[in-house]
Amino acid sequence: MDDLEKRREWRVTGVIFFGLLAIAILWAAVRIIWPFLSAIIIGAILVTLTFPLYRRLRARMRGSDTWAAITMLAGVTLVLILPTVLAVALLVQQARELIPHLQATETQKIMEKLDLAGRLQWVTRFVPSFDPSQVNPRALILPVVQKVPAWFAANGGAVIGSVAGVVVGFFLVLLSSFFFYVEGEAILEELAILSPLPERYDREFAAKFKDVIDATFRGQLVTSIAQGAATSIGLAIAGIPSAAFWGAVATILSLLPMVGVAVVWVPATIYLFVAGSTGYAIFLALWGVLVVSTIDNVVRPWAMKGKAQLPAIPLLFAVLGGMQAFGFIGLVIGPLVFSLLMSVIDIYKQSFRIRRSGSELA
Repeated sequence: MDDLEKRREWRVTGVIFFGLLAIAILWAAVRIIWPFLSAIIIGAILVTLTFPLYRRLRARMRGSDTWAAITMLAGVTLVLILPTVLAVALLVQQARELIPHLQATETQKIMEKLDLAGRLQWVTRFVPSFDPSQVNPRALILPVVQKVPAWFAANGGAVIGSVAGVVVGFFLVLLSSFFFYVEGEAILEELAILSPLPERYDREFAAKFKDVIDATFRGQLVTSIAQGAATSIGLAIAGIPSAAFWGAVATILSLLPMVGVAVVWVPATIYLFVAGSTGYAIFLALWGVLVVSTIDNVVRPWAMKGKAQLPAIPLLFAVLGGMQAFGFIGLVIGPLVFSLLMSVIDIYKQSFRIRRSGSELA
C-alpha cells in the first residue's frame, strides 16, 4: 500500500477521532508522570551532562549499556552522597556546640550588657506607645534556643519523613538516569522520526537543549563557589570562627532558591550584634546584601551567557522567573524555554517570514 492509498484510508472522521484519542491518552500520561516530573527532568539533565563520559565508559566495557550505566550511577551516587553526609554531620556537630554556647552564662551576660532598652529610647519620640523595656534579647532569643531540642523531639517523625522523601526522590532520579543512559539514543532517534520539522531544525533544538543544560550547570557551579568564597571572606573579616567551614556550607546552601547563603550570614550578623560587635555586625550585613547577594544576579548570567546565547538581562529574568514558576528545576527550564523561543523565532524568520513586497521566502 503506497503513501497515497494510506492517506485515502484515513477519513476526516477517523483523523478527528484519532486526534482526540491521542490527546486524551497524552493528558492521562502527563497526569500519571506529573508527580515524578522533577525526578525525570533531573535524571535527563544528569545524563545530558555526563553522557560523553558514559559513552567512553561504554566503549571500554565492550559496548555494555547496562554495566556502563550502573557504573556511572554508582560514581554519581558517591560524588553526591558522601559530601552531603559529611556536611550534614558537620552541621549537626556545630549545632550541638552552638546551643550550649548560647545557653551559657557568658552569653546571657553579654545579652544583658547590650542595654537595648536604653539604646532604643529615641524610638519613643516618634512612637510614644513603644516600650523599649519589652525588647529584651535574653527573653527573645533564649526561649527559642531552649525549645530547639523539644521541637526536634515533637517533629522528629516529620523530619525523618522528609529525609525519607529525599531518599525516595534520589532513587527515582537514579532510575530515570539509568533509563536515559540505556535508551537515550533510541529515544532521540524516535523523536527525530516523529518530528514533522526539517532535520536541521531537529538538530538545532537538540543542540540548544544541550547547550542550555551545560550553561546552567556551569552558571550554578561558578555562582555557588563565588558566593561561598565571598561568604568565607566576610565571616573571616568579621571574626566569625570556622569561616572556611561556613563558607563551604554557604556554597551548598546557595543551591536553595529564595533563601540560599542568607541562611549563613544573617544568623552570623545577629550573633555579632548580640555579642556587642556592632561594627562587625553592620559590616557583615552590608557585605551580605551588597556583595554576596549581588553575586547571584551578576556572576550567574555572566557564566551562562556563552552557550545559552541570551543577553544578560533576559537571562536573569529567565532564571528568576523559572525558579518562581517551577521551583529549583526552573533554573534549567527558564533559560531553556527562552532559548527555544529564540530558536522558534529564528526558524520563523528563515522559513515563514514574508517579504515587504508580499512574496514568501524559501
